[in-house]
Amino acid sequence: MKLDIPTTVSNNNSKLFKSTAYDIRAYVGEPGAFFEEGSVLTPDAMQVAGSLMGILEFKSASGDIYALKPKDIVVVGYDNGPTSERLAEAFAKGLNSVGVDVYMLGVSSSGQVYQNQEQLNTSGHCQITRSHVEVTSNGAKFGVRTQGIHTYLLEQMNKAVDTGVEARDCEKGITTDMVVEGRVVYFNKMIRLYKAYFRARDNSAVAVNVFGGTGVEYIDLFKIVFGEDVTILGADIDVNSGDLLADPTRKEMLDRVPNIVEVLKEGKRIHSFDLDADRGSLTEGENAFKPLADGHYLGDNLAFILAEYKLKIAVPKLEKKLVELKISSEAIDKILKIVKTVYVDARYTSSVKDYVDTVLMGITEFHRKGHSLWKESITTNMRNISKLAGFSSIEEFVRATGYRDYQIEASLHLFATDAEDGLPRDDAVENIFILEKIIDELKIVKLKSFFDNMPKRFMTKEIRTTSISNDVKDKITYDIINTLRARFKDIADLSIIEFDGQIRIDWATGFIMYGMSNTSPKLTFMAEGSTASERNEALSYLMSIHNEAKKKYGDDLPMDLSENSFYIEDDSYEMKEPDTITVDDSRVISFLSKFK
Repeated sequence: MKLDIPTTVSNNNSKLFKSTAYDIRAYVGEPGAFFEEGSVLTPDAMQVAGSLMGILEFKSASGDIYALKPKDIVVVGYDNGPTSERLAEAFAKGLNSVGVDVYMLGVSSSGQVYQNQEQLNTSGHCQITRSHVEVTSNGAKFGVRTQGIHTYLLEQMNKAVDTGVEARDCEKGITTDMVVEGRVVYFNKMIRLYKAYFRARDNSAVAVNVFGGTGVEYIDLFKIVFGEDVTILGADIDVNSGDLLADPTRKEMLDRVPNIVEVLKEGKRIHSFDLDADRGSLTEGENAFKPLADGHYLGDNLAFILAEYKLKIAVPKLEKKLVELKISSEAIDKILKIVKTVYVDARYTSSVKDYVDTVLMGITEFHRKGHSLWKESITTNMRNISKLAGFSSIEEFVRATGYRDYQIEASLHLFATDAEDGLPRDDAVENIFILEKIIDELKIVKLKSFFDNMPKRFMTKEIRTTSISNDVKDKITYDIINTLRARFKDIADLSIIEFDGQIRIDWATGFIMYGMSNTSPKLTFMAEGSTASERNEALSYLMSIHNEAKKKYGDDLPMDLSENSFYIEDDSYEMKEPDTITVDDSRVISFLSKFK
């Protein structure tokens, strides 16, 4: 008998299970009318997703099969949004319907959900969260064992909905409330790993902005580990009112957190979360939220810190340990080639790559965006170096060497391999403890002093502006990718990379990037140069083809100047009317004249 899939779910199949996405993210309706007509992500949809996760055999890129069987257990948690609990219950119901048991964790950070999967000896996880987007959307991040369900695996779910899939004839699973147990084992681990270190340290300069999200659940943990001197911000913010988004990348949102500017004036370093606490930014300096000021540090900034620590401290320490363990020199050389690799996000400043390649003497590799994809790569690396070192598992390797890898996406997903099981997780709660220890080991007193010594480029932020629909967004993006590919493909001394609806073109002193958001109907692009003038010329060129493509596909929405206020506020751009720029602009002509 086929699995029962409601018509409303099959009709929205392409919006739910997308081969270009790294999780599920879709429209849930408007406040007061959630899950009503027009909604895409509904309890019915999540129940189907749970059933599919429970019965499909997911084949990974490496050929490994990841599947759940009856009586396996999956941990399910959710953020504190208005639709999340109901969607989590529906996902659990879907799993139960195909014989899979569920441990319900309640309101939890994504990091706790990931860690509870191992701590509670279960076979999979699901976190229901909209992360940092509007309350009208929600989503799910889920996986079986070490394999996140994303992109080509979501496509397998899409095909199952399209063609039908056999239901499982078995005893129904059960859902057990494990809120207390999950929280206790997570807290105990963090306390075991970090309390002794931080209780011997002055933490009065540390502040945590929980941003009204699931980070609120961990305030007691921060006070236990850091002590009562730690400053907590954002505990009383209502992120579901529609007035403010828990987005740690956006200065204009952070600036509205009560007392945050006063805390910066006191000289404190602020860690800020998104809604589900899997991403976090660092902020320091009383002027950090002003449009042109430094002090608010995102993924490519933190990449300098992590690469410095990795290549100056973590890798040499590992090499010494491998020698002590009498690992062959041939194996050590192969291991070092893997661990010296720093993944570079296409949204990074190009100076990160330059610094790692030429100063730290590491190896850089551009990586596709998507948190599940990064974790998959890091897990593969950890598995490979463990095998090369002669260990039967990642856990044994970590126990013997103490090695932890650190990588970070531009979007602020910081992936640290676990100190005990060696698996990578983007857990922004634990990452506060990790970052503070790394800052200590690198002897960084003030972040500004550290970044003043890093190479500088003139770069835009990641510009995000809304399109009239996801369909039009796709058409515009692929049109522009084709334009850029054709224009620059035969030019020497250029690097062109493409993946997941994104293209980046690098030259010696800068880059341009165009792509789209996988989580909302937004177009995204960036430009960089060694001077403000070079950056402006590159941005003008992008704006000209962006405006042309929007017109071609009937997208009349103007540039979102509220999210991209630099156009108006930063006179160095000389671009106060970005929607009017055409290919005849003198800056566009100047930019193209350099690439013939």
